[in-house]
Amino acid sequence: MYLFRILLPWVMIVSAAAAPAWVTHRDPAGFTLEMPAGWQVRSDRLTDIGVGDAQARATALIRARVAPGNLARWLGSDYAATEPGMRNVRVEQIKSTGADVVHATISYTNPQGLAKRGRVVVVRRGTLATVFVATAPPAELETNLPLLARVIDSLRFEAPKARPPAKSAKLAPLAFSRWVDPREQAFVVDLPTGWRHEGGLQRTTWNRRVALTSTSPDGAAVLFNGDPLVPRMFILPNQTTAQFGGGMSTTWGPDAQIVQAFQSADVFGAQLVQRRFGGQVTGAQPRPDLVQIAQRNPLLTQGLSAVTAADVEFRLADGRVGVLTVTTFGSQVGGVGGSWWAEGVHGFIAPPDRVAQVASALARMIASFQVSPNWATGERQHELRLGRLWTDYLAASAKQQQQTIEARWASDAARQRQVRDILGGTVRLQDPQTGEVIETAARDRYYYRVNQPGQATVIGTDTDANPVPKLDLRRLLQVGVDVPDR
Repeated sequence: MYLFRILLPWVMIVSAAAAPAWVTHRDPAGFTLEMPAGWQVRSDRLTDIGVGDAQARATALIRARVAPGNLARWLGSDYAATEPGMRNVRVEQIKSTGADVVHATISYTNPQGLAKRGRVVVVRRGTLATVFVATAPPAELETNLPLLARVIDSLRFEAPKARPPAKSAKLAPLAFSRWVDPREQAFVVDLPTGWRHEGGLQRTTWNRRVALTSTSPDGAAVLFNGDPLVPRMFILPNQTTAQFGGGMSTTWGPDAQIVQAFQSADVFGAQLVQRRFGGQVTGAQPRPDLVQIAQRNPLLTQGLSAVTAADVEFRLADGRVGVLTVTTFGSQVGGVGGSWWAEGVHGFIAPPDRVAQVASALARMIASFQVSPNWATGERQHELRLGRLWTDYLAASAKQQQQTIEARWASDAARQRQVRDILGGTVRLQDPQTGEVIETAARDRYYYRVNQPGQATVIGTDTDANPVPKLDLRRLLQVGVDVPDR
């Protein structure tokens, strides 16, 4: 191969250190490579291969990615979104040596918080690009480049092992049974009898979705409808998201909202094939019928700016083939912003001699899917209950906020009165029996008044005792001292 070394002449530096012992690694995914003894391979698919020392300081990465359009722009803005192990990615240098070859230097932080620097080469054929990356802590990168280049140069892909031909070209027809959603009985669907069925309705914080798979007894054929890890919505990047730090993200999950440029169905589907199955994309066919369905979606209140749908064909390392169908659609509101979605994910995987049979089972699964009327009614009632609870919460929250504001106003008014009393040399007194508030000069510590109706005379004293025992006096309370200033 020697591709990485040819494209990066700066890795030809010969290290003066003692050469490590090398071993050959044969991976079950279908590739071989050479690496120093004690290094580890961290890969479970052909599209994401990583090799490094036990401490993950020096690392060689080989990635297969769909990279449409300008390759340098893709590497500078979109590549980091495909690497969940890279955080705070910064492209230091980038150089194109052709429309389909790009060199770059990057820096990032790995999940353990280690700062790393890397040399990157991207080579593209069609829309599928191979990304070669050599990374290490900044001070160790140059020393490790020859080692990492040798690892990358040694990579070889083995030919898929073909399955033995079927004994009979005629396959027995599949029998089907009604399968009820095991989680909420939300739907019923026809699935092959005797196959293993998993999944059902996925309820997350913000939405509901169907995600199920049906696998043949020998594990060779798989039907799937939905993907619980596809983000529920993507946010189109704009100036506002950039100002708030909303760069391209790689967060995948049922409730994630990701800042990501719109992707056509063939590009998004190809990435999903690589992410979910580790498959090699072999073609894509547009689906104008699904585009028309998306355009008629009654839940979309605004006109769609873009709608695409496609069947993405792929092949696995073991020789099986598959098709994944997906629709992407979104809307842009002037220069303010917009959003887009990926929906209708479904497909199958099968040995080549069983494609027709499994594709027919997929068609039966889609055509027989029915939502349970009782579940739909319960969902509407549940949403009404949630609406009432939300309304009650808003009312209680508004009342609490109003009370807080009023209490703050009362406290501010009390402080102002206290300041006025201090500056004016006055004191406010409250009659404990009538609640009447009397203001007088602040010359004494304690104050009394004659305990008779209509008497307003206030007598002050420095001791807490009736100053005129012959009179029936009533002790007054100081506002802000004896009683709260409300």
